[in-house]
Amino acid sequence: MLIELIVDDNCFVPEIRRDQDRISVVMGRSHDFDKILDLCSGVLTNEELSLGHKLWADDNCPRTFTREGEALIIRARD
Repeated sequence: MLIELIVDDNCFVPEIRRDQDRISVVMGRSHDFDKILDLCSGVLTNEELSLGHKLWADDNCPRTFTREGEALIIRARD
């Protein structure tokens, strides 16, 4: 399962998008990880939450950053 963080300048309310092989956590620049945890609590497993936190906070986590329009997409590198 791929988890990605999408930081979008136009996002005012954080949301989770889920399909068969991807979980996207969409947030605005003003949202902190506590707000994201509140959103994800009970929706994502502990493993998925852990990977999301690693993408957000671990400087040693290998990841890619892709700009798409107003959004910055952060994904773990394979």
